[in-house]
Amino acid sequence: MADNSYPPPGPPGDEPTPPRGELILPPPQPPAQPPVARQPSEPAPLDPDEFRQFQEFKQFQELMRQQREQGVPPGLPPGWGPPPRQNPVKRALRAVGGKIATAVIVVLLLVAAGYLAIDYFLGGPPAQPPASQIGGRQQEGTLLFEENPRAAVQRVYDDVAQGDPESACGRFTEEARADFAEHFASYGDTCEEVVAGLNAEVVPGQKSEYANPAEMTSVTRGTTTDSVTVSSCTIGVQGGPPLGRMTVTRDWNSKGTNQWIVTAHEAETCTGVPSVPTTS
Repeated sequence: MADNSYPPPGPPGDEPTPPRGELILPPPQPPAQPPVARQPSEPAPLDPDEFRQFQEFKQFQELMRQQREQGVPPGLPPGWGPPPRQNPVKRALRAVGGKIATAVIVVLLLVAAGYLAIDYFLGGPPAQPPASQIGGRQQEGTLLFEENPRAAVQRVYDDVAQGDPESACGRFTEEARADFAEHFASYGDTCEEVVAGLNAEVVPGQKSEYANPAEMTSVTRGTTTDSVTVSSCTIGVQGGPPLGRMTVTRDWNSKGTNQWIVTAHEAETCTGVPSVPTTS
């Protein structure tokens, strides 16, 4: 048999067995590459939206910290906790005070509106004349003069003693006031000037005696007549000049129909008592 005969084929997949005594080497490998040094990576650019979210997160952490320090329940930002409990009495007092203040303001507004309405429709309240211009007019609503003849005359002396020209002249009617000023013209041109001049003639320290003549009781206090004439020579004037003859008359149109006013004046010279110059 020849030496070049082939062995019978084996089952598929079997490799031929090399002859014994031969060295089998692995296939050649490519040369190893030296390791490449890694370069440090640069940080990626920061996204603005991410930065904003980061800032919000930091703010949230700060709010949570403040929340713990202030004792606010978790989950609520500072200032959102339950309101402090109020005293019911104080709350009620505040409510009542507010209502009272509102009522006062409303009343004041109504009063102001009333005054404005009166001023607009009626022209305002009438001006009150001074006492020196009231004499002789009807005194229907108030008591301006004395309630008996004696007091009517005595108050003229008292006003002169106290140096009150307006009150003294206000106790005369306009006509009687003009006569009084004329009869004592040496003291001044008007009734007020005359009273001031007569006051200067009252003896110091005797104002009380002059204001209350000693014989004033001779003048009838209560009378059924409507007019009484009182002479300064009969009432015991002391400490100052007599004021002449005065006629006082009842004003039936006054309050209580019992107010008396001087309606006439006459000059007179008394014997034994200080006299005053007259022009009549």
